[in-house]
Order: sequence, then structure tokens, then C-alpha cells
Amino acid sequence: MKYVYDESKKRLSVYLDEELDIHECRTIRNIIDSYIIKYEPEEFIMDFSNVKFMDSSGIGLLIGRYNLIKLLDSKMTVINVDSSIKRVIELSSVSKYITVRSE
Repeated sequence: MKYVYDESKKRLSVYLDEELDIHECRTIRNIIDSYIIKYEPEEFIMDFSNVKFMDSSGIGLLIGRYNLIKLLDSKMTVINVDSSIKRVIELSSVSKYITVRSE
């Protein structure tokens, strides 16, 4: 996982490269939260370009980050999801709150 913070746009982008299962989500949850707390972005983007698997732990990861971003009155976007992950997100109704788009 890597991240980029664009000061001029107040945008934090996180590029995930893991399978989002229970083990990986435990680790990256704290890392992502520390970036959000440090930068307090107006826009938070999670890039799923290299994520090929996500289970319910990944949904929990999204919801938790959304709740933190919401506290900052910021917006969250998930980009570059493959079709199977997009389906999981849509079935969970997370897409009602988080923008999901292809780049």
C-alpha cells in the first residue's frame, strides 16, 4: 500500500495492493486512519486498481473509513474496482454513501 497527499487539493489517495481479507484489513485500517488523522483531507480516495479479492472485512474497512471521513465533513471515493468487487460493494449498499467509479 502506498499513499499520496496533494496539499493543493487537500486530497489523500491510498493505493491498495492487497487482498482485502480479515488479516490485511486489520493491518491497513490503522495505517489509513493515521493518514486521515494526520492530513484531515477534504477528499479521500481509495484506489482498488491492484485489489483482486475483497470479503466482508473489506466492506468493514470501507464503512469505517467513511465514518471517519464523515466526521471531517469530507468526501470519500473508491476508484478502479473490478466487477466482482463492485458487485460486493453494491450488494452491501455501501455505494449509497461512498462514490464508486472507474477511472
